Amino acid sequence: MLAQAPVISFDTVISGLSQPIEVVHAGDSSGRIFIVQKGGAVRVYNKDYSFRRNFLVVTGISTLGEQGLLSLAFHPDYKNNGFLYVYYANSGGDLELARYRISANPDSVNVASRVILKTIPHPTNTNHNGGELHFGPEGYLYLSTGDGGGGGDVPNNAQNTSVLLGKMLRFAVDTTSVAPYYTVPADNPFGNEIFAYGLRNPFRWSFDRLNYDMWIGDVGQDRFEEVNHRRYDSTRGINYGWRCYEGGAAYNSSGCGPAANYTFPVYTYALPPSGGGSGSITGGNVYRGELYPDLKGYYLAADYTSGRFYKIKFDSVANTYDTSTQVVLPGGIVDFGETEEGELYATNLNNGRLLRIVSSGPVHYTFNGNGNWDIASNWMGNKIPPATLPVNCKIIIRPSAGGECVLNVQQTVPAGTEIIVENDKQFRINGNLTIQ
Repeated sequence: MLAQAPVISFDTVISGLSQPIEVVHAGDSSGRIFIVQKGGAVRVYNKDYSFRRNFLVVTGISTLGEQGLLSLAFHPDYKNNGFLYVYYANSGGDLELARYRISANPDSVNVASRVILKTIPHPTNTNHNGGELHFGPEGYLYLSTGDGGGGGDVPNNAQNTSVLLGKMLRFAVDTTSVAPYYTVPADNPFGNEIFAYGLRNPFRWSFDRLNYDMWIGDVGQDRFEEVNHRRYDSTRGINYGWRCYEGGAAYNSSGCGPAANYTFPVYTYALPPSGGGSGSITGGNVYRGELYPDLKGYYLAADYTSGRFYKIKFDSVANTYDTSTQVVLPGGIVDFGETEEGELYATNLNNGRLLRIVSSGPVHYTFNGNGNWDIASNWMGNKIPPATLPVNCKIIIRPSAGGECVLNVQQTVPAGTEIIVENDKQFRINGNLTIQ
């Protein structure tokens, strides 16, 4: 039996945003935070949450209904090649994957560098576009798409492996420098861009940064919202069941095979018959940061409407899932994202805020910058330890390469707490350190 799940809360760290729909990092060791806004702008912030400038404004998009700029992903070698990828609904309502390149200014994209990799027809409806971009460990770019919208997937797009809607797609983006700037990976199961299928609207999904397991939040029809999880080595060619099944329940059996053909969710929750309360799952991430040891290994997701959080702990040995729930008002959460350090944040579409995820339990305060103790950006997650360290907490001194930690304030480390200076790290005491 697992210990009680930690209690989650939020700190508002950035406000005044315009429909923030995603938060990402560049993986370039800059510590910068990038916030994608539905209307097309991408804003870049320092690690301490101070605004730098608009990084990119994507033009020629439609923002009707669930359309807009939906996702941004930086190439794994972005620090050297400057490539980034965006996913949006174009002015005609079709879904588009495009590539840009950074300009000479590291905070500004060269908008003239845009090339289109793929345009996916999405006629009639403005809903169920998916979608989120992530790079896998093999360097391929993954993209989730919705089933085309409306209700019930009338064209049965999600089960059709010749149509790119209702799918997890995979692109090899390093194999060619000419249009369409990608090739289909040789081991994609259907000889096209499709990697997995049978999804309704996988608006938000993620890889676990520890082992690249895939976690998908798939928005339901009328009865169930669902969370899908597959280990990294068993994700290719999976059929997640829609429209034959919604959650684990039969929905439309026309043309469907036996249940054994489908992979069912690891967790579902029911929607109220009246349509009130819960209404749309926002898939999240597995926490792998250092600040909150009790939260490590928990997958977090949220219901957009109710503000209810879902905390799922996967036991890879027993192959079991332990789930707990908690209401964290208000609703409106549309994305969870990680910083380079692995700390979790969420964007609230309704009130225009970036929220830092905070957990109950002990805190491990890690100094990983260079310079004075009292500068928040020198600490992982911008969290400076309180003047008297709480019981069961730790301070870890790990300055950046060539840097040092300078204690320039008073700090008390009581019994039952720790301060750890890692090997070959510089710690200079200019203030008053009391160890009890």
